[in-house]
Amino acid sequence: MPSELLGKKILIVVTSGPQMPERCVGPFFFASSAARNKAEVSMLFAMSGSILLKQGVAETICAKEGGRSVRGFLDDCLKSGVKLYVCAASLKLNDMVADDLIDDVENLVGSSFIFTKGLESDMVLNF
Repeated sequence: MPSELLGKKILIVVTSGPQMPERCVGPFFFASSAARNKAEVSMLFAMSGSILLKQGVAETICAKEGGRSVRGFLDDCLKSGVKLYVCAASLKLNDMVADDLIDDVENLVGSSFIFTKGLESDMVLNF
């Protein structure tokens, strides 16, 4: 991976959830890869993407039958220092509350987060 990632800020916005399993692994794969290469990576989970962080869900989703679970990719992100943010409004959308989320999520954010974090970032990826 190029050294150009050193110190760069990357925001990955995850809006796809369990209903589209083939789209769920990519954001985690790219996030952990960038973080391992010294980028500062944040992931924002909104809309259906928030469901991926509900306790017990990531373990049940694979992009391909027999493949590695989303939880495995999520764990790679956490080990690499990726920061997880969840849109508070999306919890309501998905009939969830903060206590439904995995323990690794500490950051519930409002609607302005995507604008402020996006403007601070060198790159924004959307899934």
